[in-house]
Amino acid sequence: MSKKPTAKAIAKLNATTLFPEIKKEIEKNPSIFAIRGFFIFNITKRGVPMTEWYLLFQGFDAPAVVSQKKPEIPKAKQDVQPIPVAIVQLEDSDLLNFMSGGLTGSRGIVSGKIKIAGAMELAEELEGIFRKAKGAEKTLTYLDNKRGKNERARL
Repeated sequence: MSKKPTAKAIAKLNATTLFPEIKKEIEKNPSIFAIRGFFIFNITKRGVPMTEWYLLFQGFDAPAVVSQKKPEIPKAKQDVQPIPVAIVQLEDSDLLNFMSGGLTGSRGIVSGKIKIAGAMELAEELEGIFRKAKGAEKTLTYLDNKRGKNERARL
C-alpha cells in the first residue's frame, strides 16, 4: 500500500503555487472564462499520486472555482446540457512546462506526459484557459522568484 504524501511534500509542488495564481487571475477577469466545464487535475511526482486540483467553469451562471476541494457540480437545468468533465493527469514538472508554454497539449498527449479522460473537446480548451489566465507569465515569474533564473533557463 502506498503512503499518502505529506503536507510538506505537497507544499513543495509547483501545482501548489501555480493553481492559486491562476485562481487569482480568473477572479480578476471572470468574464473571459465564460466556458462550461469541470477539470480534475491529478498531479503526480515520479508516477506517485500527490494531489488533485479542480477547476469548475459554469459559464455566466456562477463564478469559476479553483480548489483542492472537490466542488459540487450543479445539476443541469432541463434545457441545458450537463457540464462536461475532463480528467487530466500529469507530472508536477510537466505541469510547470505546460503552463509555461514549453509543452503543448498535443505534444504532451502524444508523448504520454499528459493523460486525458472524459470530454476531450473540453480538454482541448485547456491551453486557451491557461493563456487567458496568464499562465506562462505567472509560471515564468514563479520560476524567477522561487528558483532563480537558472531554473527558468532549463525550460
